[in-house]
Amino acid sequence: MFKNNTNSWIKKLIILFIFIGVIMLTAEVDWVAEHPNVGISVRLIWLISLLSLGLILSLLFMYFAGNDESERGESDKKWFIIAIILFIIANGIPIVFYAILGISPGFFIYLQLILFGLIPAFFHQPKEIKHRILILVILFAVILIPVGIFVNLTIDAIWYKGVDDKTMYYLSFWGLLMTFFYLIVAIGWKLGGGTKRQSWNIFVAGTLLQYSTLEDFFYFLLNGQSLPGTWPWMSNFVIDLKTLFGHVPTDLDLLIFCLIISIIALFILFDGHGYLWTKIRKSG
Repeated sequence: MFKNNTNSWIKKLIILFIFIGVIMLTAEVDWVAEHPNVGISVRLIWLISLLSLGLILSLLFMYFAGNDESERGESDKKWFIIAIILFIIANGIPIVFYAILGISPGFFIYLQLILFGLIPAFFHQPKEIKHRILILVILFAVILIPVGIFVNLTIDAIWYKGVDDKTMYYLSFWGLLMTFFYLIVAIGWKLGGGTKRQSWNIFVAGTLLQYSTLEDFFYFLLNGQSLPGTWPWMSNFVIDLKTLFGHVPTDLDLLIFCLIISIIALFILFDGHGYLWTKIRKSG
């Protein structure tokens, strides 16, 4: 039992380091999107590397989960249909807030992530390994590649057309590409026999880390830049951090926010809520 428990913790630590590596890579993509002087070849190297990881990591996570037969329940198909419905509803959250209300969704974005995580949690696992691999390849081909091309086109608009409004870039990169990136990786875990809760944990923890503003720190530090001191553009973050702090966020403010969200992500990744729930059930 100790060996299996240790192995589980090691896996979670490896997953954590993988997620941090992905965040560092997105920081480089963000950097080239803002700096045309890096050249088209560097831009494509970073972007193609990130896209490729979407397939590589999903396949890796499938085998990382043990590639065993997944836990199954009589209500799984019903719950998968419910998950799809909730997924569609969750997609309406940014539409309602941005398009209708004209404001950021704020903390409702975390509700969206919670609902998104139901898709990998109840994703059906075929018994044939070749079918599992085929599913991941298809998801990569029909979702990540087109969205990646969309991201590249929005960077083109910034570089060559001098577009000042970068809403489409942020939507395509942060709203679509990285959300579906972690979604497909978590589906890979479920196809490998991961439990419902583990699959949900991986998606939610990965996206929380991605949107914890850790990437913003990497954006400067990885490119040899000093931190800006204040972050006025964070009023356009999905959560208006200027309103949250009552002033333009400073480096320290952003670090505190980053640490809080990252700690929550780690709590979920290492299944702290599952441990607490087990203890509550036993005590009851």
